[in-house]
Amino acid sequence: MTIKHYKEDKLRLKDYKTGRIVVTWNRFARSLKEAFEFYTEAKQAEFYSWLETLPSKLRKVPFKQMIIAFLPFISFLLIYSNYRIIRESTGLSKIIKPNSSFLPWLELLVFHCYPHQILKTFSNPVFDFVAAVPYLIHFPLPFFFAVYKLFCTRTIQGTFPFMWCAGWVNLVAVIIQLLFPTTPPWFVDSAVWDTNGELMKAGANEAGFHRIDGILGMPFFHSIYSASPVKFGAFPSLHVAWPAIILVCGPWINEKFAMLHVAWITWAALYSNHHYGVDALAGLMLVFLVNFMMRKVWSPFKTIEKSTRVSLSRSRSEPSFHV
Repeated sequence: MTIKHYKEDKLRLKDYKTGRIVVTWNRFARSLKEAFEFYTEAKQAEFYSWLETLPSKLRKVPFKQMIIAFLPFISFLLIYSNYRIIRESTGLSKIIKPNSSFLPWLELLVFHCYPHQILKTFSNPVFDFVAAVPYLIHFPLPFFFAVYKLFCTRTIQGTFPFMWCAGWVNLVAVIIQLLFPTTPPWFVDSAVWDTNGELMKAGANEAGFHRIDGILGMPFFHSIYSASPVKFGAFPSLHVAWPAIILVCGPWINEKFAMLHVAWITWAALYSNHHYGVDALAGLMLVFLVNFMMRKVWSPFKTIEKSTRVSLSRSRSEPSFHV
């Protein structure tokens, strides 16, 4: 075999291998395209089937009960988000000034000391971050617990008692804060007044969490609290109230964990200089009062609470999820 023939055979072999690769790739591409088209058609059929059953599912949704359950919480959100506008438009900002003496007086009457000042003496970076954790999960907490209730009870009605209780606790609290605004300890301890009783300067809204902002090198907590519409709403403490609502509404994990959460946020509220001890007590008392009214006086969701317990006892193997 001459060198010329050898080179020709080598080129033919190369062309043959290249052709095989191209053919194999084309087959793979066609198979991939067919698989994608099959998947798309299956999903389209599934979507159209869901659309056909949607009207019957919507008819099963208890919209009337849902509106009743969410109405107190929606009312709270409206008042909270428009807090400053309401106070200014109604003249409350001129008639009722934030009170700076009632809570220190009540704190001393109840505890004979100022627990937040005692806890402040133990401040260190580790405690700062430990205290920050329950504050960070405070805002999404109701949503997370409502989703937990939804999936545990497998029915949207399972969230109604929680939303009803949480709604009334928050609504009553924000009305108290609207009509009787009180200054938190960080303001009382840092405020400087002139001889005419005019405020000259005061600490930042983030209170003890300014230490974390200093460690992080960014105004993380300052940006959160400076945007809050309710600056003087120390009493009652909703930071403490929210975990307490979960405690009385069938807590996740277990009651010990829920009580630990309440104790944790109470310590964090006092340690961070955001609340007095009486603020925490008032938040707890408000939760237990609303819960008592729901259980012993009246609630539109008493029968739903019973069905919720029944649904919780159903087998986990049951595949159905009822709206």
